[in-house]
Amino acid sequence: MGTNTDISWTDHTHNLFWGCFKVSEECKYCYAEGFAKRVGKHIWGPAVNTDRWILSENNFKKPFKWNKDALAEGRRHRVFCSSMSDLYEDHPAVVEIRNRFFREVIPATPWLDWQFLTKRPENILKMSPAAWSQDWPSNVWIGTSVGTQARAIERIPELLNVPARVRFLSCEPLLEEIDLTPWLSDLQWIICGGESGPKHRPFNPEWARILRDQCLEANVAYFFKQHGGFHHDSGGNLLDGRTWQAFPLAA
Repeated sequence: MGTNTDISWTDHTHNLFWGCFKVSEECKYCYAEGFAKRVGKHIWGPAVNTDRWILSENNFKKPFKWNKDALAEGRRHRVFCSSMSDLYEDHPAVVEIRNRFFREVIPATPWLDWQFLTKRPENILKMSPAAWSQDWPSNVWIGTSVGTQARAIERIPELLNVPARVRFLSCEPLLEEIDLTPWLSDLQWIICGGESGPKHRPFNPEWARILRDQCLEANVAYFFKQHGGFHHDSGGNLLDGRTWQAFPLAA
């Protein structure tokens, strides 16, 4: 379990900004949008009529402390970046803070493994520093969200253009059976889970088993996060009587 978060595959979450807009069926009941509404922020929607909430300077600096803690422990910490947004959204309000983050934070936090997850993998290379296209930082993992077969076909080839040492997929919410075998040889990690929340959509454990078996056959790390339900822990995280919580071998 994460130390500063309920997300079980990371240690910390860090957001430069809050806000996004929905680009696929996985987004339909976005948990982050619900959080934003509860704090009275109108930050969900396209750039033409919604802003983004840039967080404080103190928040920006949190990773420096986490890096010191990780060094002191002698254990790398994982940080999920942009749990309340999409780092690679094309929105003018976030360009400056994103570039500053790449410039100031990533090089200064070598004990943190940054987990970037986006639904816009086509933007990764063009919105990251130009030098990264040839020399991607070793502590930056890159992933995309794939909840249906159509999104796998659309997004995974874009992800595979990125020369990161850890490329991963978040198949959550998994909305149907999907076949990842065409791409698994170029991926290091698969996260799988059902949807949670009052309007959660049905999840079939057989979909998770199929993904697990594909990963085992290809020797790719497989992390089953949850069955989902009204709450994130409603259905638990056991699949066939045990947990499946592997991390990338390259990490």
